[in-house]
Amino acid sequence: MISYNQIVIQIEKQLHKAKLETNEQTTREAFAAIRALCEVALDSSTPVTPSSSFVQTNQVMSTQSTAVKEDDANGESLFDF
Repeated sequence: MISYNQIVIQIEKQLHKAKLETNEQTTREAFAAIRALCEVALDSSTPVTPSSSFVQTNQVMSTQSTAVKEDDANGESLFDF
């Protein structure tokens, strides 16, 4: 299970990324990652433990942060057409 502390650490990383980024698309991707992390913390059906494995959090973040960078790609959302 993922601890709140690990989620907060990942949120802080994404926030730092959003603050430093000048590209609007990358900033929006960081905000989307923050939203997803908040939803994981708030909508968790099982209680979040005080200590966690850092590997699980890294796997989630690496999946979210690797957006397709092609000319015809519209973003990471399913609703971006």
